[in-house]
Formats: sequence, C-alpha cells, structure tokens
Amino acid sequence: MSHFISFVRIPALAIRQHIRPLPRLGVLEEDCLHMRVWPTDIDINLHMNNARYLSIMDYARTHFLARTRLLEHILRSRWQPLVGAVWVTYRRSLPLFSVFSLTSRLVCWDERWFYIEQTFTGRDGLAAVGWIKGALRNAKGVVDPHQVIEAVAPGSLSPPIPEAMDTWNDLTREKLQAGS
Repeated sequence: MSHFISFVRIPALAIRQHIRPLPRLGVLEEDCLHMRVWPTDIDINLHMNNARYLSIMDYARTHFLARTRLLEHILRSRWQPLVGAVWVTYRRSLPLFSVFSLTSRLVCWDERWFYIEQTFTGRDGLAAVGWIKGALRNAKGVVDPHQVIEAVAPGSLSPPIPEAMDTWNDLTREKLQAGS
C-alpha cells in the first residue's frame, strides 16, 4: 500500500487532468489539498509516518503542477521530474484519522532548480514544513526552469530566492562536495 500514491494516485491525477482539468492556478499561487491520516499512513506511534509525509508531498506537487498546467507541458515534452534535495521539519504529530491540509507553492526558480515549499497544517496548527529543490530533465540534460515557466506563464519572473533557502542551498552543495 505504501506505493499507492506513486503508482495509482499520481497517474490517475494525470489522466483525470487530461479528461476533466482541475481549476487553473497561477504559477506563483498556492495550492491546498485537504486530506486525512489513514491506517496505511501511520507508524507504531499511531501518527503519520515520516516517510509518508514525503510520499504525500509528491502527490501534492503533482496536483500543483496539474493546476498550473505545467504537468501537461511536462508530459507532452517527456521531461523527467527529479528531486535534488528535500528538507522537512516536524512540529506536531498528525494522529490517526486526523484531518490536515497540505499547501504547496513555488517559491522561486533559478537557472537549474525550482524551489517549492509545502506546509502541513492540522487541527492544532503547523504540523510540518518542507522545502523541495527539483528539476526537469530531458535527453540533453536539465531543462532551464525559465523555459518551463515561460510555456505556461509568459513574462513571469522568479521572485528572489529567500535567504534561508539560499543558505540551505549552500549547505546542500557543501555536503555534496564533502562526500565526493
């Protein structure tokens, strides 16, 4: 059941988007999903498993891409979405059967990466927040994010990268260089 989102829900979303598209969203607008913690989402502590957050974040990013019409362009171009880094911090548990919302927003982009923030909010407030650095790849390599955004939102400019994300980027780069 752990791969249900990857192998069933995400492809089903792509098919649904082709048949009956979700309401359109601007590339810098926030997408919000309302969900529930099911028995397949929990760990021994009866709250959402930390790995499940990442899986649900994958689905929410795909939902965001569908609403912004980027998904259609990505599929048509046969680009492969890749995650370069993820940072998640947890504040509160999401217990079994609790309802939560997951918001996704594109914070900014540069010559290689898209930077996305995703926030889980439960009944008691902030549960977790995650940052994702992702790219699109074709047979020639990484696709320029400016080209991708231009296809669905001509003339859009990236907001500046927030200082905290820039620091995270530096730390990620430092760790990768130390490991090589």
